Amino acid sequence: MQEDLLFPYDSFRNVQKEIIEDLYKAIEKKNHAIIHAPTGLGKTVSALTPALTIALKNKLKIFFLTSRHTQHKIVLETAQNIKKKHNVNFLVTSFVGKKHMCLQENVETMNSSTFNEYCKALREEKECTYYLNAKNKAKQKIVIEELKILPPLHSEELKSNCSIHKVCPYELASDLAEQSQIIIADYHYLFNPFIQKTFFNKIKADLEESIIIVDEAHNLPQRAREVLSSRLSVRLLKRAMSETNKFALESLNENLGEILRLITESVNSLRVEEERVIQKNYFLEKINEIKNIDVLIPELKVAADLILTKQKKSSLNVIAEFLELWPQGSKEFTRYVKNEKDNPQIVLSCLDPSLVTKNIIASSYATILMSGTLLPTIMYQDILGFPQGTFKKEYPSPFPEQNKLAITIPSTTTKYTQRTQEQYSNIALIISNITNNVKGNSIVFFPSYYLKDKVSELFIEKTDKTTLFEQPGMTKEQKKELLEKFTNYKETGAVLMSVASGSFGEGIDLPGVIKCVIVVGLPLEKPDIETNARIQYYDLLFGKGWDYAYTLPAITKTLQNAGRCIRSETDRGVLIFLDERYAWPKYKNCFPRDWNMKITENYLPLIKEFFK
Repeated sequence: MQEDLLFPYDSFRNVQKEIIEDLYKAIEKKNHAIIHAPTGLGKTVSALTPALTIALKNKLKIFFLTSRHTQHKIVLETAQNIKKKHNVNFLVTSFVGKKHMCLQENVETMNSSTFNEYCKALREEKECTYYLNAKNKAKQKIVIEELKILPPLHSEELKSNCSIHKVCPYELASDLAEQSQIIIADYHYLFNPFIQKTFFNKIKADLEESIIIVDEAHNLPQRAREVLSSRLSVRLLKRAMSETNKFALESLNENLGEILRLITESVNSLRVEEERVIQKNYFLEKINEIKNIDVLIPELKVAADLILTKQKKSSLNVIAEFLELWPQGSKEFTRYVKNEKDNPQIVLSCLDPSLVTKNIIASSYATILMSGTLLPTIMYQDILGFPQGTFKKEYPSPFPEQNKLAITIPSTTTKYTQRTQEQYSNIALIISNITNNVKGNSIVFFPSYYLKDKVSELFIEKTDKTTLFEQPGMTKEQKKELLEKFTNYKETGAVLMSVASGSFGEGIDLPGVIKCVIVVGLPLEKPDIETNARIQYYDLLFGKGWDYAYTLPAITKTLQNAGRCIRSETDRGVLIFLDERYAWPKYKNCFPRDWNMKITENYLPLIKEFFK
């Protein structure tokens, strides 16, 4: 191990030294790395230590990307600890979405496209005082010099500081980022090509001189697909038409009415929620019959700019973006119409995230993916376009094996063809048997809200515990309140009924609070047009369509759900996988090798003995 490594603590955690050595070697060789590193290994410091050591020597920038704002604080604290321990001076800048950094009133309700157009209009019309102040060299210098002597600030703290000085937080952060060695940001700052180019020009950064660290990287494929995906709905078109009608844009209003009719006619023969593939050229031809698409798109953008000078919302630029995206690619996309209840729509869905990620990874000095659920690592290499020779490794959990009991109970299933009231009753009975024997809190994850509700109706008749429920569409405050209420039952025990892909399936960190996680069924994607297209696409590319598009994404969600239980080396808990399919080799073999999974229907003696 390098003696000059900027490690901020006096000793290493178990396995941590190995990760740091591996990543140092990879980055030093300008190689990329994909590492599966379970909770408790200290991933943040293990990645920052070698990256910063090399970055400072070679005048590189580090982009630490995360999908969660809470992770920013951990990176900022780690950076501050390094500065103190090694008496080394460097700057750190934290970015969230530009909209969330804005000091203008009522911008939170805007979608990103509308906000960007609104921001642009204010700047061009010189109507944003915060922006004008940020461009005042004297004022800018005063604020930046003040920030330099403070510990690294979270974007919320930076926003508060900028509010006092009445300067734009995004502009000031950009000026600070130009001088920073570590930049913390959301994925889209790097993995949205449209944003990345503008952002790098603004902060005078170069991909070839950038080390990219992607935290919770199992989320990257879907986030990358979303960049090149879009949808055009009846509801969106009606909102746009109310705008063009309000501002007397008759010609455009008529064009939008024709597009609205095109969508409604496309779904006329479909039942509610039914889908049908639509050909790229067919839709293009129909749009061009209404108006040449190369003329229509600029007209929509000009009208959006006009409307944004009068009000803070416009749907027109979202429609323009959809029409711009539609003509691109062929087999890398699927296109379909969906007769969604009360809101029929045409969908453009990107199948291949490497269209977004491959060139950025190839251009970077080094890119590191890390997560506790990056299994198998070869899948992420394939689907994100990493080159052959990328360093890949799976590290073991640092927590004592005896602190975890993992059981598959193969006596039920949530397979669609076998869903009956009797099956729901059996699931409810097993969940109540387990949770009634757990001294503390349990969380149960279901594949859908529908299944959660069907089982919950029967469960509440059998349980001895207080039962709490996740609901769809909960606000940030409601989620926080629910988790606080759940935590308050830490001693007596409660059961939280949740959904695998919902708000609590990943990202919540409650050490010592959750003693049992039950994953009911497999959270498989619906076998719809999009899923089937992705299966076919990955079969064509890698011969692994079912694995890459269906089986492994479900297992990743399952492992994320299970990961809510044991968050520290002193936590002890039971992980239950309730579905016969978890005992099948193709699913069982996807679990980490050190889990020592037990498959049994005689589960209660094991659980009682474990908690004894």
